[in-house]
Amino acid sequence: MAGLSPLQLMPGAAVPVAGVRMPLAQYLLRGRACTQAPQLLSSLYALCGQAHRICAQLALAALQSPTGLPVQADAPQRLALWRETLREHVRRMALDWPRLLRTGAKPDAHTLADLAACPALQPTLQWRDPALKAWLAQQVLGMPVEHWLQGCQKSPGNRLLQWAHEIRTASAQQLLAVLPRARAWRPALQPLGLDAGGAVLRQLAEAMRADEQFTSLPQWGGRCLETGCWSRWGETSLQVPDVWTRLAARTNDLAHLVQDAEGRWLRAGALVLDAGEAIAWCEMARGLLVHWLQVDAEGVLNGTRCWHRPSGTFTPKARLRRCCGNCLPAWRRRTSDRPWICWLRHSTLCGARGGASANTGGHGLCMN
Repeated sequence: MAGLSPLQLMPGAAVPVAGVRMPLAQYLLRGRACTQAPQLLSSLYALCGQAHRICAQLALAALQSPTGLPVQADAPQRLALWRETLREHVRRMALDWPRLLRTGAKPDAHTLADLAACPALQPTLQWRDPALKAWLAQQVLGMPVEHWLQGCQKSPGNRLLQWAHEIRTASAQQLLAVLPRARAWRPALQPLGLDAGGAVLRQLAEAMRADEQFTSLPQWGGRCLETGCWSRWGETSLQVPDVWTRLAARTNDLAHLVQDAEGRWLRAGALVLDAGEAIAWCEMARGLLVHWLQVDAEGVLNGTRCWHRPSGTFTPKARLRRCCGNCLPAWRRRTSDRPWICWLRHSTLCGARGGASANTGGHGLCMN
């Protein structure tokens, strides 16, 4: 329920999309003990449940910190976040990409069997797993992980293009199949960009505190910003001029995760802002997750905001308007006399999953 929302797309209209995700977290948690937040949020948003649980735990740890210093994720939290992010990437690439990027067919029994045997999905998965590196090299990259990362040092974007043209793995060929269309979509967006001093987080907290609807229709200085997996804190060299690079960035992120020896690729932390107020964040498969909590002296939640827009786009209406206006004139003409009503994940507007993504940081490129 948390991820579904009716969207009405009306190409050519001044505001071509209606329908937003309900801010369920703040309604569910208001008036509850703050210690319930990790379990309730991980259950409500089960798709990335570990990330929500860890983010809420970090916010509570910041509230309880005697020093008031920023809180960082510990080793068990980093391992859980690393496992979940790896697995979500693998599942989306194996289950969604064949259907949405190329063949339109559902995964067959052989594909599902291969997926079940993937080391990333094994419950005992640990850092430095040699079987995981071997699987990624053979099934996805078509080369050793070290060679891939070495080739990405100067220009990850060019490396992704070269890889898609030269390697015959299923992932590379699926991305190659949508290359002409996806490279033509060039949304003018900038990464949100967290900073070591926490200034951006404090601004986010101020916006969340002031507006209960911020997480549904966030505004950030009138600009469209994004926080997908291509804009990790540690990834400074990957330029994302078009939708294709956003799609392919999942492969690049997967390679970094497999090579990660201590769970340091994904960042997570929390800040105490004032008495009874904290903000926490972590990087997950779909991008940046942010929790803001406000509790009273008895430990009861007075306010909760949960911002987890996949590939987090601020002002989604502006993004869709640009894509509808600039990229799909034929589709717009075909539907100009009637609204296009779709039941799909609201996250598709923000580029993570689904078959009608306007961005898309995830998979869907078809809008018919």
